[in-house]
Formats: sequence, structure tokens, C-alpha cells
Amino acid sequence: MPRLEEASHRLQVAIDNLERVVAARAAQGGPGGNAGGEDDALREALDAARRENAQLQRLAGTVSTRLDATIGRLRKLVS
Repeated sequence: MPRLEEASHRLQVAIDNLERVVAARAAQGGPGGNAGGEDDALREALDAARRENAQLQRLAGTVSTRLDATIGRLRKLVS
């Protein structure tokens, strides 16, 4: 579980960084042309990172639930 939590944390940090970059670019208004393409690429990367983060959060919840259930069954066997 620690590896999953670590991966989720790293992904959240990456998402936060992307959000800051996109917000900074939007605030600057950025020059046209290539910057618009870069902004689109950043937005797409941010959206992908958000989707992956949501998927990891669901997976972590599933793993946690299943682990708790397994621990509960083991405790009943030992009792």
C-alpha cells in the first residue's frame, strides 16, 4: 500500500504543478501561435493527470476495502 500512496502523492504534486503553470500562462495572456499550442498540450496533460489520479484514488479505495475485509476474516479465524 505505501507504494500506491507514494505514486498517488507524486501524481497529485504533478497535477498541482501543471495547474500552476496553466494558471500562470492564462494570467499572462501569452503570445499567440505556438504558446496556444503549448497551452493546449498542458491542458491535455493536466486532464490526463487528473483522470489518472482519480483512477488511482478509486484503486486505493478498493484495495483498502478489500484489505480491511481480509484482515477481518483473518481475525475471525484466529479468534
